[in-house]
Amino acid sequence: MLFVPPVVAGAREVAGAISRAVEAAQSDKPVLAAVMSAEGTPVELLEAGIASFAYPESAARALGIAAERAEWLRRPAGSVPELDGIDREAARAVVDSAQGEWLDPQQTRALLEAYGVPLVPERAAASADQAVAAAEEIGYPVVVKTATAGAHKTETGGVALDLGEEGAVREAVERIGAPVLVQRYLKGGTELLAGVVQDPVFGPLVAFGPGGVFAELIGDAAFRLAPLTEVDAVELVTGGKAGRLVAGFRGAPAADAPALQNLVHRLGRLAEEIPEVGELDLNPVLAGPEGCVAVDARVRLRNRPSERKLKSW
Repeated sequence: MLFVPPVVAGAREVAGAISRAVEAAQSDKPVLAAVMSAEGTPVELLEAGIASFAYPESAARALGIAAERAEWLRRPAGSVPELDGIDREAARAVVDSAQGEWLDPQQTRALLEAYGVPLVPERAAASADQAVAAAEEIGYPVVVKTATAGAHKTETGGVALDLGEEGAVREAVERIGAPVLVQRYLKGGTELLAGVVQDPVFGPLVAFGPGGVFAELIGDAAFRLAPLTEVDAVELVTGGKAGRLVAGFRGAPAADAPALQNLVHRLGRLAEEIPEVGELDLNPVLAGPEGCVAVDARVRLRNRPSERKLKSW
């Protein structure tokens, strides 16, 4: 109901008529009033319990948000699935033995493997000779990256891709600096991002979105509260820009959505059960038609949150 007071009729008179009409209608249809009066919201609307706004745009926005929430409430709640292959004791041992804020690559790998997160094969190397030996064991081409805990490898120049022979590996180690990680170089696949963060208000959140070097530029990561239901996991993986990539963007093959849903379930369970993990980034996660694998990972720890007491005696 929109009203701008003209010369003859006042805002309070019209507000009273609106209130009487709503009461007489006995309808479940929502009624919002936008009475644009210099005197503010007429008391008649407040007494009748009718939502009142100063401008029609505000009323339309509020009604739209209410409709979105109603649609969300009508969706199936879903259930939290059981996950196998989780070694909670091993994960707890990794966190309890950590010394710094960021887990080193070996600790990060042990933690993620304990929760069944798929990871690309890699070897640690303390020298160029060890890196060459690791590359020959894994098989060329390989990736060489810094093993510094918590490093943002792309921004710091700490990664060399698609190295096909010994000389290239040695040159990469010399430039990046030992120690390094040597990984199998994977071609193809859709680059995605998955991770967790501990929100001070909402608790553990699971993130999923477009990945790779442009993840922060593109944005559009979506979040869900952990632990995830199967409905949450499907929405994360199939919604937004990431969902378009998973479905196969511009002729690319569709990625394995169930494998990605399993991945975010495992991250959610990790965030819930190991609250010391304040931040966890998997970027990129390479996803193809037959599964997904995390290529790079960073884990930052925080102090274990103290349990709040609800009573003071």
